[in-house]
Amino acid sequence: MKGFDKLDIDSKSIVLHFEAQVMASVRYYNYRVTLFYFEDKLVEEYYDTETKEISRICSAQSSDLNKYLRQFDISDLLSSAC
Repeated sequence: MKGFDKLDIDSKSIVLHFEAQVMASVRYYNYRVTLFYFEDKLVEEYYDTETKEISRICSAQSSDLNKYLRQFDISDLLSSAC
């Protein structure tokens, strides 16, 4: 991850799209945020839908994961547990 952190934003994006696993993607304000799993870390890529550019790529903190919760349907898990 140390080498990844030193890359410019375009190179980071290329690495993520070719070497990381996409976990989720959401619309968040005027961004499309994609959550990647890369080298045992969760990384977010913020794509600005207005400027059509990637504005930032950063490690995801646990508080960042709340925006993805709506994508997961656990109703089947809940009904089978009872």
